[in-house]
Amino acid sequence: RGSGRRAAPGHDFLDFVAKTGSPAHTTAATKALLLQSGFTELRDGDWQMAPGGRYFVTLEGSSICSFAVGGQFDAAVGGAVMAVAHTDSPCLKLRPRSLLTSKAGMLLGVDTYGGGLWHTWFDRPLGLAGKVVVAAEGEGLEERLVHIPEPVCVIPNLAIHLTTAEERKAFAVNPETQLRPVLCVDHGPDEKAGDDSSEEVDEARHSAELLEIIARAAGVDASRILDVDLCLMDAAPPCKMGPYVSSPRIDNVLSTWAAFDALAKIDDEALKASKDLLVAASFDHEEVGSVSVTGANSAAMGRWLTSALESLTGSSGAWPRLTGRSFLLSCDCAHGLHPNYMAKYQSEHQAYLGSGVVIKTNANQRYATTPMLAQMVREVARHAAVPMQDFVVRNDCPCGSTIGPLLSSQLGVRTVDVGAPQWAMHSCRETAHGADVVALRDLCVGLFQHFRRVDSSTARL
Repeated sequence: RGSGRRAAPGHDFLDFVAKTGSPAHTTAATKALLLQSGFTELRDGDWQMAPGGRYFVTLEGSSICSFAVGGQFDAAVGGAVMAVAHTDSPCLKLRPRSLLTSKAGMLLGVDTYGGGLWHTWFDRPLGLAGKVVVAAEGEGLEERLVHIPEPVCVIPNLAIHLTTAEERKAFAVNPETQLRPVLCVDHGPDEKAGDDSSEEVDEARHSAELLEIIARAAGVDASRILDVDLCLMDAAPPCKMGPYVSSPRIDNVLSTWAAFDALAKIDDEALKASKDLLVAASFDHEEVGSVSVTGANSAAMGRWLTSALESLTGSSGAWPRLTGRSFLLSCDCAHGLHPNYMAKYQSEHQAYLGSGVVIKTNANQRYATTPMLAQMVREVARHAAVPMQDFVVRNDCPCGSTIGPLLSSQLGVRTVDVGAPQWAMHSCRETAHGADVVALRDLCVGLFQHFRRVDSSTARL
């Protein structure tokens, strides 16, 4: 803790992302990182926090927030300095009734979650990760994490000989009928299946074969499994490719890792001298709008900040008095310049992989960045020796958004949107550069250690 160690570019992140596969596993991996770094878990009820302390809280197992309290914390001059991300990624999720039967194989019914590049999910060995609800021993219900990195299913392409030229050119996937995974178990011709490609079976919600696979991973008898909340995931492990990293869920597990690893690695002496409340948080359901109990568009962040400051100051009204001195860094991956599609990028705002963290700006506030706030982040980056670059979307292209504008307006806190550049955002597997992985983490460290100095020396209208 507090070592300031710079790992070989990307290796710490690859170890972290390999443990994920669902928002619940991103949260669990983050919780493990914090516990290993001396953080204390807070439970519902009265929080007991003190200057110099390190704490965290989770919500429904898929969102998490951590605090490092400055040793000289002073609500009269300090603020909340926050790095925030999200735990979810586009994926395929098992339906409540996933059992489909076909003469050609055992299929799984899935929902598309978020805006995925669904054609990239074909012909990949796929595993499963998430939570299951089981009948507890004796009486009651219990949630268990399930992580199945071994390949258990695949979505096969149709052979070139069976498609028309128009179909091959369009590669238009019908997500209801053509995006159904085949469960890789022994399965002979099903005489009960009709001539249609598949039909739902009313007698059971999930196949016995699938439940046995899940039960082994959960450590329970299959008869105890009552319901599932499982994501399909690329079963191939994340890896290095020269200076690049190849992994599923770079968007946005990378930003979650960077924010929390930064808070865990903040220098002990810097924390002792700080007058701020330092915060890292990551929320579920960003990819589908954040409107949920665990999403950023909930009462969670405001409630956590209110509870933390009430514990530290003894006043239930402390948080509103700190908003003007507080700051939020919204961390979500950015579009790196693609060598085969360079015309898709605004020519003066191209972000290169391997060239540093990207500040994202949009005049229509799809990103929360403003010129003064962007310059303040550049000054933080200068102190932290982190290279920075800029991204603006073309006027003739749609612009994505983040939880940055949402939290900025909800909390009344100054916010800048940043991210590590990557290729193939929302693909089943994405690519980033190891140097940018470390740069994003180091920028978050710099934010926690240098923001107050930068803010205090800035004159605003």
